[in-house]
Amino acid sequence: MKKLLQFITLILLFSTISTGLLARTLYNSSYKISKLIVSHAEDRFAADDIVGYWMHEENVVKIKIERIGNKYYGKMVWLEKPNFADGTPKKDIHNPDPALRDTPFIGLRIVKDLEYKGNGTWGGGTLYDPEHGKTYGCKITLVSENEADVRGYIGFAFIGKSVRFNRVAF
Repeated sequence: MKKLLQFITLILLFSTISTGLLARTLYNSSYKISKLIVSHAEDRFAADDIVGYWMHEENVVKIKIERIGNKYYGKMVWLEKPNFADGTPKKDIHNPDPALRDTPFIGLRIVKDLEYKGNGTWGGGTLYDPEHGKTYGCKITLVSENEADVRGYIGFAFIGKSVRFNRVAF
């Protein structure tokens, strides 16, 4: 009987120790996992990572994004079809402001007032569509250092359209 009690005591002691080890192992593992999750949630982009030249996924327009003060702006620097059918350079003829309707497309600032929001996202600005003279809300998200989703929207970002731009040399 004494041997049985010693055996049970040994089993209980072992299970207490092993449970403690198990608990410590689980704690350490969960700590490592949570640290890994937090490190992936950290911002892997810097605010100026958006600066540069970007080509529309269908190669119809190239824009230059630049920083002015604490905001980011984009202007058209190249068009696949820079002229109207009659051969004259495209101008902002649909602009709601008649005084701006002679502005050429090349050099026209179409992205305005974007601010870096963190995690590879810029927002709070506008996107101008010169083909229709309309201005939309704008959000740009870097998918990678060389790919960006540009979203134009009305009111809420989930009510809009996104297009892909790829980083290019001038």
